[in-house]
Amino acid sequence: MSTAETWGRLRQAGLVQGEVPQRDGVRSPWFVRVMLGIAGWFGALFLLLFVGMGMSFIIKNAAAALVVGIVACAVAGALFRKVPENDFAGQFGLAVSMAGQVLILFGIGDAIGKNIAPVALAMAVVQALLFWLLPSYVHRVWAAWSGACALAIALADMGFLAFTPALVLVAFAWVWLKEFDHAKQGSLVRAGGYGLALAAVVIAVMQGDLSIAWILDRPKAPIGGVAGVWIGAALTAATLLWAVVQLLAREDVPLESARGKIALVGAIILAVATLKAPGIGPAVALLVIGFANGNKVLAGLGLITMLGYLSHYYYSLQITLLEKSAVLVCTGIALLAARVALQRYWPEQKEGASHA
Repeated sequence: MSTAETWGRLRQAGLVQGEVPQRDGVRSPWFVRVMLGIAGWFGALFLLLFVGMGMSFIIKNAAAALVVGIVACAVAGALFRKVPENDFAGQFGLAVSMAGQVLILFGIGDAIGKNIAPVALAMAVVQALLFWLLPSYVHRVWAAWSGACALAIALADMGFLAFTPALVLVAFAWVWLKEFDHAKQGSLVRAGGYGLALAAVVIAVMQGDLSIAWILDRPKAPIGGVAGVWIGAALTAATLLWAVVQLLAREDVPLESARGKIALVGAIILAVATLKAPGIGPAVALLVIGFANGNKVLAGLGLITMLGYLSHYYYSLQITLLEKSAVLVCTGIALLAARVALQRYWPEQKEGASHA
């Protein structure tokens, strides 16, 4: 539908009033915005190099680094508010804010010490504050992603890494399931949702011992040992099931109906697979919730994540090529059987029927 048709239907439903709002200005072509963004990053880079070479004492002093970092974030916030439509100012402000966050990280690290968990927790709080205070969509996505990753690093340093995928997945699913309930804060909700989506993917990959050793510089025994790892995987699987049940309820599909049973059985199968492959849960959640909300970006991210994770999981299996071939054959048979079941018990909707 066109913009006028969409506005007319919304007005008939009593959701909006008046005529179709008009844009206040003509937006520059995308290639002009890209060049202005690159110019903004170069300008911020030269400014930071000048400050770094001429005022190196700032980085060496915790209090000075904190003060300058806070001032840099405040300047970025002023740019976002004063010239929100200026691409050069927006990208320049984003670069300045990131530099300010690095200075804040240096300051917190010098003040607290070498302990990773307190520093990561402090940065998670800082990112949460910046998410609310700085009115830039891209910056809010960055703040949500980096804040969630900082929280995951803190939990990993304390031995709770096995529980972080479920925690981030719950936050991601809750935000996107409530997307249409907070229309006035739609931009804020979507920015946080995209940041949490990226964080869910990254944290699922962090489950490997190699990545944790690279991030934390030392392996950390998980709380509860092997049982804790299984409990964390079970929580991720339970979160996926909860999201599917919520979507079925939102679409008015009863659990006892044929479609509800098929969807629930498929979700249970994927949840069981998540117990051994923790990246499947976040990838499926991204794909299903993105499709349910009509969000092509989110669904595409889920599809790419699923393909990438399964490829990584296949090549990291410590089995022979013959055994891997058998796994592929069994997986193909299971997928074909699932397709036949869907065609029989969940046929495609006829044209004009309600969308499920």
